Amino acid sequence: MPNDGSLSTIILAAGMGKRMHSQTPKILHKILGKEIILFAVDFAREINSQEIIVVADQNIDKVKKIIGGGIKYVLQSMPLGTGDAALKGVSKAKFNNILIVNGDIPMLNPATIKAMITFHNKKKAALTFLSCKVRNPDGYGRVVRKSSGDLCGIVEHTDASAQQRKIIEINAGVYFGDRRAIVVALHSVDQHNQQAEFYLTDIVGVFLKTGKKVFAHKINDEDQIMGINTKYDLACVREKVKQKWYKELMEQGVFIEDPASTTIDLTVKCSRYVHIKPNVIIEGETTIKERTVIDPFTFIRNGKRIKSRKNV
Repeated sequence: MPNDGSLSTIILAAGMGKRMHSQTPKILHKILGKEIILFAVDFAREINSQEIIVVADQNIDKVKKIIGGGIKYVLQSMPLGTGDAALKGVSKAKFNNILIVNGDIPMLNPATIKAMITFHNKKKAALTFLSCKVRNPDGYGRVVRKSSGDLCGIVEHTDASAQQRKIIEINAGVYFGDRRAIVVALHSVDQHNQQAEFYLTDIVGVFLKTGKKVFAHKINDEDQIMGINTKYDLACVREKVKQKWYKELMEQGVFIEDPASTTIDLTVKCSRYVHIKPNVIIEGETTIKERTVIDPFTFIRNGKRIKSRKNV
């Protein structure tokens, strides 16, 4: 963690999410009853961020309603890109240690970021970002390196050449560095790209050109950095979250007879020895006490409390 113990986490949540083809803002879509943006906020709290700043678009009031207080909110009124959103957020930060994270990567592990910050401090880096080699890099920014392995920069998919698109090391959308240096770099970013936007990824090149030390902290678990841009992406991430959640429940003594046909929200509390039979849906702030059997085709709504030794 930061050497002086202070950390401002900037969550970028202003993307328009056009590819979702939905009237619901992308970050407010739910995974097992939990909005995507809440995964990022909870993650920021788990790594002991002293300040959390959410940068949102015109849906900022909806975002505030979901997240609540204790958060600093910043409006990006015009969709000028991730670089502009990051600059707006970082400019409002009060601590020098800055973590910038995309708001749509719900499986990111806090331990990964703690390791990344430790790596950053050990290397005495000016900027460190998270990268990963993936099976399908389509749509992601590519990490471009020299033949020596040294970093050249990050090229977004839309701007990448055919050769660059063959690169499988991708940018995960997580950055750590010094507030003042990041602000200076962001002011140097231009809109000379295919989307005519300010890219946050361009700060890597800016840092390198000015002789500053930049490192990629590489991880091997691509599930952690799965982003959500389409409804198909949402379904894929939901399945991964579901597998992890059900594993946790079953390790605690809950028996989910048929995970594939069962839906249990992340907000549900189950005691030991609960037996959940196939084709069951359990939603919201529901509590199920021990030795309860939930029969097939049961739908339990928000707020129910099932006493122990019941058969539902």
